[in-house]
Amino acid sequence: MKIMTATFFRKAHRWLGLIVSIQLLMWTASGLFFSIPDITDVRGEQYLTQTPSININQMARENIVPISAIIDTAKINLEASETVLLKHRAGRLIYQVEKNPPEKKLIFDALTGQLMTYITPTEAMSIVVDRTELSPTDAVLINQSKTGSEFRGRDLPLYKVTVTKPKKGIVYVDPVTGEIAAIRTKLWRAWDFLWSLHIMDYQERDDFSQWLLRLFSALGVLTVLSGIILWFYSGKVQSGKLS
Repeated sequence: MKIMTATFFRKAHRWLGLIVSIQLLMWTASGLFFSIPDITDVRGEQYLTQTPSININQMARENIVPISAIIDTAKINLEASETVLLKHRAGRLIYQVEKNPPEKKLIFDALTGQLMTYITPTEAMSIVVDRTELSPTDAVLINQSKTGSEFRGRDLPLYKVTVTKPKKGIVYVDPVTGEIAAIRTKLWRAWDFLWSLHIMDYQERDDFSQWLLRLFSALGVLTVLSGIILWFYSGKVQSGKLS
């Protein structure tokens, strides 16, 4: 009976190992890769330059629109944590109004008080020049989302700014705030591809809660358990305790 039990676990371990071996290799190889590069390099943060502080000259101080006027114009509710920030956008002083819901932002010219629209492609490229060490060549406005895209998790529209180096490098710029939303390089794409293999989400690349990952995780646990049980029974066979 004990010999039959050992034989069963040996076969179970063999077949489970065959089924999950490729995915176990993917988990190990991707996990090893994740531990090598610095995550800031993966995100392209090494290409960012320090954001300059806002320098307001005397003329600007005299002509800047009072923040109270922006609060009235934008109907800001300070009690609801709605805020007004004085910032630079493509070389111009602006008021950035953040209203509830959080994704809603309004931009006002700080010298005229007028509501502003999107930055132009030329301004998007100038922002990349000012705030990164990269050299832009082209800017295209993206309005449609795409499953598993490089800019997933970020609100559209975005400017997709192509740069000369690194090769196939892309900078995504928010057309409303003028902020850099993401920098994507071949290193990030390799990391993202291995991430999809690691969590077994080959489309969205973000979902941990899906049946395939749960199934192979369970099979991996069963493979380990069957191996431990097999080792236990094999040890008894070698010691002559099984008949």
